[in-house]
Amino acid sequence: MAKHKRKRRYSGPDITGHVDLNPGDQFQTTLNGINDSGETLSEIRGAPVEVTGGLPGEKVVVEVQKRFPERIVAKVVEVLEQAEERVVPECEYFLTCSGCQWQHASYDYQLQLKQARVQREIDKYQSLSQVVVDATIGSESQLGYRNHGRFTVGKKDDGGKIGYINAVTRRFVKIDRCLLMNEQINKVLDLAQDNVAGQTQMAIRAGSNTDSMLIQPRMNLSHIGLVTGEQHYEEEVRGFRFRVAASSFFQVNTSQLSRAIDEVRDLLDLDGTEVMVDAYCGVGVFTVLLAPYVRKIVGIEESASAIEDAGLNSKDILNIEFVEGKTEHILNTLNQHIDVLLLDPPRVGCHPDVLDSVIKLKPEKVLMISCEPEAMARDLNLLCSTGIYSLETIRPVDMFPQTRHVETISMLRLQG
Repeated sequence: MAKHKRKRRYSGPDITGHVDLNPGDQFQTTLNGINDSGETLSEIRGAPVEVTGGLPGEKVVVEVQKRFPERIVAKVVEVLEQAEERVVPECEYFLTCSGCQWQHASYDYQLQLKQARVQREIDKYQSLSQVVVDATIGSESQLGYRNHGRFTVGKKDDGGKIGYINAVTRRFVKIDRCLLMNEQINKVLDLAQDNVAGQTQMAIRAGSNTDSMLIQPRMNLSHIGLVTGEQHYEEEVRGFRFRVAASSFFQVNTSQLSRAIDEVRDLLDLDGTEVMVDAYCGVGVFTVLLAPYVRKIVGIEESASAIEDAGLNSKDILNIEFVEGKTEHILNTLNQHIDVLLLDPPRVGCHPDVLDSVIKLKPEKVLMISCEPEAMARDLNLLCSTGIYSLETIRPVDMFPQTRHVETISMLRLQG
């Protein structure tokens, strides 16, 4: 799951103080562009307004949710003139729970918005600005795709109810069914609802292609037929079964993960002679599924649990080696020529030492997978501004339909 990026703390003057509006107040406005957080922008008497549930060009009535010193946050309560891209949201909790930003936008338009967001980040850098971002690769399923849900348990006044916290109002919202989750997760949610008093959170991971499940934390839910506190679950991708520890990362959209693997393999155009490194390899999904196409592949991962999983997931594959440690510590110590490097860093992007190692090692092909366009563009610029690498392809993949989040695959090639 993509982790939500917190807004920077504002320390300037209170520029909304002269606007006499409070939570619950309503006003009419016309909406402008969409920001990187997925809200539509407007203003009232010079004060910036971020609006959830709107689309550019619409005339709407909005209700103030919260006033910050630097902006007002509101949500659409009535559409007076609607954009042609607007659709009716399927979820009863849309705009209440805040987990989805774009259920009211047609799926084709969501894909365009994600492509445009990546292009905006790329265009900030002269070394990248000539590259045109490919169209976003859509997800076959726009609902029911998530294999991982993390829920909040309401405080004692809510009697053990399960739901989400609204990101703006910080209010608890009980959720009986989340349309983004796969069916197994929603079945657990239904059974566990009102039965987890005393907990603060509940995480459910359920294989989209298996009947395997992991529910955390450990609770006594045997009376409703649920086993909790397991340490691993299993998921299947392209015919391979992967064990995943409770603490290990795994992509939330299994079918799109499979599609992303195809895209990576096609972009790399492997001929079977390459030595490849899969940095930030997690439980070894890309390592295992790309191993048949290279001579040797080395996976680097700092999580001990993920490395243990990766070893089990690749136990019968002879051309794989895993190294436990931080990529910034390990990459520069590999005593061999590297033809292909795959970088799949966390949301914050690559450590500077990793990028320094790339420039020093000079693999012929570098492929980066990123869930944060801003960090990705920064790292790509650091590699391309030297003139050593050129960015050939940048291709968004929609791992997270109905939300602002986007995964992006970037392909770089060594010059000269």
